Amino acid sequence: MPTLWDGGWFDSAWEKPFGRLSPSSSKSFSLHTPSVEVIEDDNQITVRAEVPGMTEKDINLTWHDGVLRISGEKKSEKEEKKDNRFYSERNYGYFSRDIPIGDSVDGKGIKAKYRNGMLSVNLPKTEKARKAIAIKIT
Repeated sequence: MPTLWDGGWFDSAWEKPFGRLSPSSSKSFSLHTPSVEVIEDDNQITVRAEVPGMTEKDINLTWHDGVLRISGEKKSEKEEKKDNRFYSERNYGYFSRDIPIGDSVDGKGIKAKYRNGMLSVNLPKTEKARKAIAIKIT
């Protein structure tokens, strides 16, 4: 059992301040910030994000001032009527993730695909960014 001073109790109190009072039903859900992978080559930057259980309509992408924003929300409603009983459940989850890329991207050429829970965003580099510049060391 964690003690007050070993950090265990204190850390767990911050992670779950209401202990057993907070819901832990497997039927409820929340969306966490997706894991991303950023890959760069000479022609483009590719951002891959894991967003399982969503559709293209649930995901929003924006490009502004060198920042790619991936956000989304998912809503679920369930109703059951049986005999004299009525059961209703509503769930909602939202996430947003900003990925700073910089000004080397041609914003008009950005393309995205979503398949099997994986979002892939291709950000083509500008002509200026594609050219390597030699730097002389003195």
